[in-house]
Amino acid sequence: MKLKIKITGKKVHGVGNRPWLTDAAIDAGIMGFYAANRMENKEPVVIVLVEGDEWSISHFEELVRNGKPEFAYVDRIDAEDYTGDIMSLDKYAAINTCSQINKAIPLLLSMNNKMDQMLDKQDQMLGKQDETIGATRSVDNKMDRMLEKQDETISEIRDLRDDLVIHSSANRLSRIEKDIRSIKTKIEIR
Repeated sequence: MKLKIKITGKKVHGVGNRPWLTDAAIDAGIMGFYAANRMENKEPVVIVLVEGDEWSISHFEELVRNGKPEFAYVDRIDAEDYTGDIMSLDKYAAINTCSQINKAIPLLLSMNNKMDQMLDKQDQMLGKQDETIGATRSVDNKMDRMLEKQDETISEIRDLRDDLVIHSSANRLSRIEKDIRSIKTKIEIR
């Protein structure tokens, strides 16, 4: 038994439909299989040809009608009998695997290139961070020296204040004694 299935929708290309359909064909026990992306009347379609016993074909069609790749948007699924030749599933799977790898290689190389660029930028950022840390340490050292000088200045000011207090007290006492002598002289007390 052979069947042609046409899957139509705004997003049926580039979403992993053919690998998904290949897995579904393997699950259903399909012997002959082919899937291709096409445009019909400016609409994206996936054409699927399958060959197998009645149960396998029926099971495969049920899988296709009830499932799809995660990012696919399917509007319609049509099925009709098919009479042409269909390649074996294992041959199609090998060809499709090569095709998918050929698509993936440029993407992987591009990703590798972008990762290299990101690592270069990260290295530049780390270099700038090291410069900033060095500058911060230099500022920290200067701040430590300034704080030490400030502590020394405060200590000197305290010492001067103590001297002033003592000197000021001595001067006041001397003035008081002088004033007392002057008062005693005026009132003639000895």
